[in-house]
Amino acid sequence: MPGLFVLVLSAALGLGAASAAAAPAPPDLFTISGIKIDATAESATAARDVAMAEGRPLAWTRLFRRFTASANWSRQPQLTDNALLRLLRSFEVANERRSTTRYLADVTYRFNPAAVRALFRQSGIAYTETRSRPALVIPVTAGKPGFDPVSPWAMAWSADSLQQGVVPFVLPVPEGEAAALLARPDLAQMDWAAFGPLVQRHNVGQVIVAVASEDAKTVQLIEVTAAGRRPFSFAYAQSSFAADAEAVAERAYETWKTRNAVNFATRATLTADVQFDSLDDWAKIRAQLGAVRAISDVDVVGLALNEAEINLTYFGRAEQLRDALAQEDLELIGATGQYTLQLSRKSAANAP
Repeated sequence: MPGLFVLVLSAALGLGAASAAAAPAPPDLFTISGIKIDATAESATAARDVAMAEGRPLAWTRLFRRFTASANWSRQPQLTDNALLRLLRSFEVANERRSTTRYLADVTYRFNPAAVRALFRQSGIAYTETRSRPALVIPVTAGKPGFDPVSPWAMAWSADSLQQGVVPFVLPVPEGEAAALLARPDLAQMDWAAFGPLVQRHNVGQVIVAVASEDAKTVQLIEVTAAGRRPFSFAYAQSSFAADAEAVAERAYETWKTRNAVNFATRATLTADVQFDSLDDWAKIRAQLGAVRAISDVDVVGLALNEAEINLTYFGRAEQLRDALAQEDLELIGATGQYTLQLSRKSAANAP
């Protein structure tokens, strides 16, 4: 599924779509990096053991919050150290520093996806590991016209931490037609249709115009989608552009998780007519259905030359299933009792 994060440096250097296409795959959502540990004990070895034990619940909290909306954070299971060890697959230590009694390091914890999913389901907590389509972020500095790819506010969006969540972020590349659009002084007032060239170029599901003050103390945020515009604002007595970027990202994560967190205690079935042009397309649809974790069973009722009838058993709500299918380039069209499933227009157009 798409999850490319285009560094603002690419724009500064004039790199185009080819660079974006060569960007690495999105990171593993079950890996938590950058946990700083620091402990003192009677020896360096004992301090290391204490520090590692203190780091595990910090990593678990960050992972839990990555997958769940804030309304469910108070329901986070409080796990013993042995239970946390059973959730972990491995860990990696960097920047170790130690004395005879103190140990400091940065740790990356890799969780076992199957164990984490089982815990969420056993706890009855709604969660999502489905990544949204990319969000195009346009950082604008208040009082300055248009998008400047080398401004401190734009450069703050190159932080590695912003690549870790369920919403991948893309920064625009001001080239050609896009350069004139991004230079406009009214970016914060534009609607979905006006952003059309950028939406198509970057294949995004939303545009986020983030207007920050020069002192980084205030941010005005406008989320623009095909459904309309939603404004938000943040204000801080003390802040930085890096902290502002994290706040904007958290707002995007929360919107996505609130809509798409699935309660796996809720199960439903729907019947859909599947439309396809070839058996290769039918095989592709079957494979993409298998990648949707909210689907527990696919039953083929009938199969003809260019269509099939299937029963889908899934967890959560129908609109959540629609969103999850869209991330796999599948379109579920229709309402209760009358559904059609097909490859998305973009996916079909790119088929060999």
